[in-house]
Amino acid sequence: MTCPFLKEAQVKYCATSAVRKFIPLPTAAGADEKCTSAAHAGCQAYGLQPARESVPGSCPYLRESLMQFCAAVPLTRFVPYSESPLSRCRNPGFRYCQQYVSMAQPERSAPEIDGIELPGWLEYAPNHMWLDVTGDGACHVGIDAFLSRALGTIERITYVWLSGRHRPTVALTVGGTDLQLVFPNPFLLTKCNLYLRADPSPLATQPYTSGWLFEGVPDPETVKGLFRGPAASQWMDAEQCRMSEFLRQEHQGLAADGGLFTPGIARKLDRDRLLSLFHEFFSPYASGK
Repeated sequence: MTCPFLKEAQVKYCATSAVRKFIPLPTAAGADEKCTSAAHAGCQAYGLQPARESVPGSCPYLRESLMQFCAAVPLTRFVPYSESPLSRCRNPGFRYCQQYVSMAQPERSAPEIDGIELPGWLEYAPNHMWLDVTGDGACHVGIDAFLSRALGTIERITYVWLSGRHRPTVALTVGGTDLQLVFPNPFLLTKCNLYLRADPSPLATQPYTSGWLFEGVPDPETVKGLFRGPAASQWMDAEQCRMSEFLRQEHQGLAADGGLFTPGIARKLDRDRLLSLFHEFFSPYASGK
């Protein structure tokens, strides 16, 4: 599976130029074209090269190559196939690309458990973080819709680590209180979604796409203790019931929509009650029972 915005083009360029400019072949020809005719002998760049016999036809420094580029960005940047920056575009990891999400606005249908979206292609940790291992051996981690609904507006996020083998950790600031969120299993962290430091809103509005938190390389231990498929559905259903019971006992008046808890309940609680709720459902020690 490749990104629909990944395109390729045959380009030409001058091997003598200090700044390499790639020109797509369909648009390369023009009235002032010199490179493909004997007129290349009058080119200033050609004249600066070591003396060589005059060559009829195309300039000996004219090169052609097949390039790839992203059609979702306003400024086209051609990248050789031998380079790696567009590697994500050729595997399912493109779903987490900021340009893809903003341009395509994907609407992948996902089942819901009592109004909470639960994509079946993901695995879920007991503290309501998700893991997606893509076909290229990379993985992404974020928060699920249950946690997103509970937190509501997030004022600030702070990454504890940006790289290295860790249990990836982030501090989410809600109502002036810092809440430390830890993925329970370690993996090699290679990238964090730094866009969220400037605008954390995708954590609430797009938790399964633009709101991803971490990217890395998993190992067998990374998927330990996670829920998937029918087990994830049963777990989420139990979590809904557990949240309703928790709110009835300690925070009456915050259950709504036929039992589904009120969006942004974290901002409706005082600090002590917020920490109690977070520890019960979203801390590193949440049991997921």
